[in-house]
Amino acid sequence: MFRWKKNDFSIAIARSVLESIYDECDRFDVDETGGRIIGTYNQKGAHLEIQVSGMLGPGPNADRSPTSFFQDGEHQEQMFRAIEATHPEIEHLGNWHTHHVNGYPTLSSGDKTTYFKTVNHRNHNTDFFYALLVVKRNTRGNPRYDIKHFFFRRDDNTVYEIPHSQVKIIDMPALSGGEKNAPTPARDNVGPNLERVKDQEFFSEFYPELKALISKPANLPYWKGTVKLVDGSRALVVALENDGEGKSSYSITAADQNHALGNVTSGYKNRRFPTARHAVIHLERDLNHAIFKDRKGV
Repeated sequence: MFRWKKNDFSIAIARSVLESIYDECDRFDVDETGGRIIGTYNQKGAHLEIQVSGMLGPGPNADRSPTSFFQDGEHQEQMFRAIEATHPEIEHLGNWHTHHVNGYPTLSSGDKTTYFKTVNHRNHNTDFFYALLVVKRNTRGNPRYDIKHFFFRRDDNTVYEIPHSQVKIIDMPALSGGEKNAPTPARDNVGPNLERVKDQEFFSEFYPELKALISKPANLPYWKGTVKLVDGSRALVVALENDGEGKSSYSITAADQNHALGNVTSGYKNRRFPTARHAVIHLERDLNHAIFKDRKGV
């Protein structure tokens, strides 16, 4: 295992790789997207140098939303093996993904948890994991997007952000496996929204059964799943972002056969909340209060 010191990392990344990542961001400017980073690395004493010579796209079966992204790992593995056949020296160095659609300026807690698990997995073939994050579209246009670089290392709970002074962009052809892009999605009205990210982080920690989805008719995010109530029962909850000009609002409903709870949810038909987490917290509180009153016979 490597012996590390703080900031003992440097990155050389092919300009053509960055351009391919930026092209993918242009195509998916509503939902998160991402892929894998491939290349080589060299350990010089305590200093680690990596050279990024290729990227793998998300794959045709990737699952996206404005606040989440899941890669098509099977397809990416096939692409990696195809490149490896002619470039046996390459390694899977890490991942890249985007937050430019939701305005979140750094790695989420979910990202960090995933990358720590990856780098510490017994089958992970290096003692480090490199994460490239696209944080926003650059209105100045050169480069097209602002990015950040992070390193994770085995048996270390620190996230290392690599300063741009330690990142060098070089001119070299990018390795490619001949991947075909998925169709470009239609543009819609879902723009950067930091509250969506905060909602997703909150639900991931406190309401893990609530999953982020996209409403196809409205092309807007919503969260659906069960919430455990005070009596041990569960209510199926849907918190939906409403389409409207200006600031977003959220409505919520719950499905349950209990008549007492039905009286609560009927009162939420016309209520609106500033965030999805506010809606869930308020509804859960009122449902629990209704259960309490019903048991007391109030």
